[in-house]
Amino acid sequence: MENPPFNRAYLESLSTADLVDMADDNGIDIPEGLNRRFIIGELLDLADERSGSARDSGILVETDITASHDALPETYNETGISVLLRDPGWVFVYWDFHSNLFSAITQHHRFETFFLRVNSLSSASPATLIDYFDVEVGVYDRKWYVHFPGKAYACRVDLYTKNSQEKEQLLARSPEIVIPCCEILDGPIPGSRKESPVLELSGITVLRKNHFRNHRQSFGS
Repeated sequence: MENPPFNRAYLESLSTADLVDMADDNGIDIPEGLNRRFIIGELLDLADERSGSARDSGILVETDITASHDALPETYNETGISVLLRDPGWVFVYWDFHSNLFSAITQHHRFETFFLRVNSLSSASPATLIDYFDVEVGVYDRKWYVHFPGKAYACRVDLYTKNSQEKEQLLARSPEIVIPCCEILDGPIPGSRKESPVLELSGITVLRKNHFRNHRQSFGS
């Protein structure tokens, strides 16, 4: 049965017993012998609370904003490359292509591969190239961890494409990032000692450098 409206005119028309019953039906505890004016007041307060709750609920429904659950896009359709320093020995490289450029490059009949050129830079202004090495990456790779050698002030990674019987083509160049421990690496190491004369004559120092140059590690992710 639908409850009648709680307004003063209607409540005044009811007997005290009916008011007590209505209060009891609505969960209002009425002490015995309470003046009917107070009972009517309690019922009117309850009506105001219910009316306010209904209005608030309506406002919440009207202004409720549903959060979007759309996933981030896999590509922003821009050709570029960026580098993040993981630690002084490793950098994280990620890159992307504009779809039209990617299609044009990979569908070329002489296309061979993409590769990253990791550049070691000096502290001069402007920076000069000290050394570099190349890391071949897959056609659909978009990120890579690269082991970066010490003894350099800064690092920059370039994205290239290579076609057979053609000169390599630069596609994008990352900003330069400073290697934080370069000053420590460039300075003398206290307490260090030179290789023994026998080891120097053996050529082990040159062998170590060549091994590092030709076999330094890089990993895709």
